[in-house]
Amino acid sequence: MKTVLVTGASSGIGKATYNYLAEKGYKVYGAVGRKSVIQSWAGNRSSIKS
Repeated sequence: MKTVLVTGASSGIGKATYNYLAEKGYKVYGAVGRKSVIQSWAGNRSSIKS
């Protein structure tokens, strides 16, 4: 399994990239500037940790 880090994962291209790679089976880590943003959409992914 490949592992990637996506910066800017809370919106825009970063979020789209995060979602795309996760759907393709990658182990994805997302970096965001605001913890509240990632928590708002974390319910869509059971493996998200803050």
